Amino acid sequence: MIPLFVIIPLATAFIISLAGKFYKSISDILANLACFILVVLSFLVFYILYLLDYMPLVYKVGGWIPPIGISMVVDGLTIVILLVVNIVALMSVVFSISYMEKYTDKTKYYTLFMLMLAGMNGVVITGDMFNLYVFLEIGAIASYALVAFGTEHEELEASFKYMVLGSVASLFILLGIAILYSYTSTLNMADISQIIIVNRNPVVIGFTSVLFLVGFGLKSAIVPFHAWLPDAHPSAPAPISAMLSGVLIKSLGVYALIRIIFNVLGVDG
Repeated sequence: MIPLFVIIPLATAFIISLAGKFYKSISDILANLACFILVVLSFLVFYILYLLDYMPLVYKVGGWIPPIGISMVVDGLTIVILLVVNIVALMSVVFSISYMEKYTDKTKYYTLFMLMLAGMNGVVITGDMFNLYVFLEIGAIASYALVAFGTEHEELEASFKYMVLGSVASLFILLGIAILYSYTSTLNMADISQIIIVNRNPVVIGFTSVLFLVGFGLKSAIVPFHAWLPDAHPSAPAPISAMLSGVLIKSLGVYALIRIIFNVLGVDG
């Protein structure tokens, strides 16, 4: 079930982009159905974790064993974030049914929304640093377009500022991942953590921690990296503003930063 958190919104985005051109109402139906299924899956995985005493669930993509292959991991913290993200997404798409009628193209809106949701879910469940970056960019790029969805001057300006600062944040994050890879020769989070425990270099860990703090600080609009947020919130459509403040900056920023600092780099007591 774990990869379905990414597969379902990606597949829905693809189907909406094709079918929405011919059947306008199908976009509302598919988006709401996909978000409802994701909420049900979240509760189901939560129940499975409860039965297993919250032991982590690991899915090996393609059957390849990490660190060679890509892994997706769900543990106690992950499932809480998944529940919050998908419940807020469901409420946002339900509200979008009537609210987005006044905007230009609901088909494009729902396609971008599903891509943003796939990116958030991917960031939450990935166990691989590079795929964390890939999902981060999928969610971020979709959110740039959604902030500017009304195409008014203020909305385009706010989206451009958000995109510029988001791109700077992505560069910091990518540089931090590259340094970690050069130091550990792996991108798997669990393997990086084990290597750092055995052979900890305070200079490398300190420098990458600063890079991640700045990068994810910009993504999550932590003071003093919050310059884009006051413009983006009032400019975005109401459902997207709810997603931004409710879950986007938390999953792409705060959650990812906590995971890397505590689970990958480790806190040196």
